[in-house]
Amino acid sequence: MSKTYDQYQSWKLFQDYFPEEYRISNTNKPKEFYWSWKDYDVHIDHYLPKSPTKEVKLILVHGGGGNGRLLSPIGVALSQQGYECIAPDFPGFGLTVINKPNSYFTWIELLNDLVNKEAECDKKIVLCGISLGGMLSYQVACKNKNVFALMVSSLADTRKKNVQLQLAKNKFLGKYAFSFLNVSKYFTDNIKIPIKITTKMWAMANDPSFVEKLKKDRVGSGSWVYMKFLRTLFEAHPEKEPEDFSDCPLLFFQPEKDHIIPWEISEPFYNQLNCDKKVVFLKGCGHIPMEKPGIDQLKEAAIGYLEKVNKIA
Repeated sequence: MSKTYDQYQSWKLFQDYFPEEYRISNTNKPKEFYWSWKDYDVHIDHYLPKSPTKEVKLILVHGGGGNGRLLSPIGVALSQQGYECIAPDFPGFGLTVINKPNSYFTWIELLNDLVNKEAECDKKIVLCGISLGGMLSYQVACKNKNVFALMVSSLADTRKKNVQLQLAKNKFLGKYAFSFLNVSKYFTDNIKIPIKITTKMWAMANDPSFVEKLKKDRVGSGSWVYMKFLRTLFEAHPEKEPEDFSDCPLLFFQPEKDHIIPWEISEPFYNQLNCDKKVVFLKGCGHIPMEKPGIDQLKEAAIGYLEKVNKIA
């Protein structure tokens, strides 16, 4: 029998940390379903508005240490405005079951195929990527013309050594982890380790008690990941460099107090983009945007942006 989030308490404990109007309730709870893709049964949360009149459909894209359910504040807020949203769990996190070592390229392929699948509904597909989901969304937009627009909270180019140093839990890992994983891949790719020992998990959010609950979430920040995933994350590169990208517009969210991927990490990539773009700084928000007034700024900017996208022929 397929698992559902009703069998887990972690996401329910998170709700108290979100502003009330962004919480899951009995009236706005997402529907859950599984999509059979290659060797995976991919779990997806589906936020369906009461009046789905918009011509836009969003795919919410989580990063490392997260899952689709962790993006519920965005799904709740935008579905209340009439926007249909889906939030998949990428292999290694959430309820998507994996039976073999997966790579970061698996994530790219999965999201690319999911975009094509959802585009069949004749709606404009917008990718909303949070954390590492931001660059993942960009990488798919580079190769898929069905991506109509992007909304992301980070553009961390993991090929760069300064980005690897920033993401790593300590300087030693930042300096040597990728080289070690690359040299030893035939031995280490099949090994799983806790995601929380690789990165600055303390900075996932501003509230220490929320972070402690995150680290205990065995389908999120408490997950174990294959070293193959980490190795390929650092070697992945987009099909188009930012200066060559003009395929679709981009709305960029920068949490003001993001200590994992601060503005100076995303800024060089953002500045080189050759597309229609705008950046909004979210006041008071940490890496996971959930605090007021920043989350209200995110909602307001997203609604304005999506209304423009909705009107484009």
